[in-house]
Amino acid sequence: MYAVAPERCDFLESSDHLLDGLRLAGVGVWRWKIDTDLLLWTDNLEAVHGAPPGGYDASLESFKRDVHPDDMDEVWRAIRSAIDSGEPYSFIYRTNPKLTTTIRWIETRGGVVTDEKGERWLTGACMDVTARVKAEMQLTRRLRQQKALEELGSFALGEDSLQAVADRAVRVAADVLEVPLAKILQLSNSGEEFVLLAGIGWRNGAAGHERVSNDPSTMAGFTLKEGHPVIVSNLKLETRFTGPQLLHDHCVISGMSTVVAGADERPFGVFSVYATAPRAFDTADAEFLNALAHIVANSARQIAATEHRMLLVREMAHRAGNMLQLVNTLAHRTFTPDQDLALAHRAFAERLGSLSRSNFLIAKGGWTMTQFAALAREVLEPFRDRVNMRGRDVLLPPELCFDLGLILHELSTNAVKYGTLRNAEGAVDLSWRIERDADGKEQFHFEWSDAQSKGMERCRQTRGTGFGSKLIGLLVEQKWGGVIQTDTDNGYRFVCRVPLHNSEAARTLSG
Repeated sequence: MYAVAPERCDFLESSDHLLDGLRLAGVGVWRWKIDTDLLLWTDNLEAVHGAPPGGYDASLESFKRDVHPDDMDEVWRAIRSAIDSGEPYSFIYRTNPKLTTTIRWIETRGGVVTDEKGERWLTGACMDVTARVKAEMQLTRRLRQQKALEELGSFALGEDSLQAVADRAVRVAADVLEVPLAKILQLSNSGEEFVLLAGIGWRNGAAGHERVSNDPSTMAGFTLKEGHPVIVSNLKLETRFTGPQLLHDHCVISGMSTVVAGADERPFGVFSVYATAPRAFDTADAEFLNALAHIVANSARQIAATEHRMLLVREMAHRAGNMLQLVNTLAHRTFTPDQDLALAHRAFAERLGSLSRSNFLIAKGGWTMTQFAALAREVLEPFRDRVNMRGRDVLLPPELCFDLGLILHELSTNAVKYGTLRNAEGAVDLSWRIERDADGKEQFHFEWSDAQSKGMERCRQTRGTGFGSKLIGLLVEQKWGGVIQTDTDNGYRFVCRVPLHNSEAARTLSG
């Protein structure tokens, strides 16, 4: 039942019932002759520690080898204190990970006794308390997380700078989750990449310059696609995606990320934390990171709403003036002496309707950056099933979106009159993206393709001299300084490129 040194310990074998009870209860008993290397123990002590049988050799060194190296000094101080004071001892230590398959938490209690020969022994009992210790640690961790969330939430509620909230959020994440690296990536206006909004722990030069593709092959892009927290145990063994070079440069092994929601269906970005040592992030960690992301998202919405209100007051008069000027231009160019009045009235009403739909969508967002995809769906609603749309979730300046709504209306009207939309089965393709020119400046690239389909009446659409074509030219080339290209080799293809750096100082539409 137990192992002893050659010098036997009679008291341990005085009661088989007692030893059976200790074994069944998972309690090991040991006895050390003070100031010697002699250690006696019941044979279940190895099992209590999760060590393989036969590892103890009736010596104090066996016990020392079983204790986690980081805990040995503290354990020995407790032992010496008990010996010097004669008071009972009680302490908890971890097992040595080199000797056991998994680390266990062991609690030992006991004290000094003197036998009939006057020899002093330090004796006690050990039991596995891993479940209890982990539960206590989990509770402590959750309480700490809860306190951190309350403090960050209070800070964000009174803060009018999103950057300040983001900076504090990454510090909180790194501190509470005890990781060296954390960052918040914001989805760019082009919708094709993330830019680093806030980070902590990254080497000099990384913050403010990092750009990460939102393709699902990256961790951030995969997180965006999944829509829920993603946990990585070992980045080198990850098969769902690849980590950007920046993570490998920082020796990242484990990580966790979650989506930061946006004000609408478009996400704001991704919140991530990383560890440079193996780390088993659990559900509680994911919930905490998700809660931090919610605070950042709510702060972004709150700050944006405040800015929207201030912007609307300034913009209402300016936009109203531009609107009236545009309506006046539409009327002046539509109602010409040689135009049939009924046709002119219908064309004018349709243009006003398109203008109204664009204005409603943009005004609903507070005349701020607007999703082009939403604008296209709104303007082309009558042809929803006949327009094949393809493009990133890009954001564009509101005034540019307003003008693009008119352009989409003119293109779809011409397609109904002269293109494939004349036919019941006809369809057109609409694609868009934001790209950079040779100087690194962003341009909005927009293409409308009304291709010739087999068996259909030949498309007669061209870039003509009518008011619709002139209006498109005035908007793209004169107002926004863009470029238009058209060809009619196979149907009708319209391409325009608008420099986005002109958005803040757009030219006024004349005529």
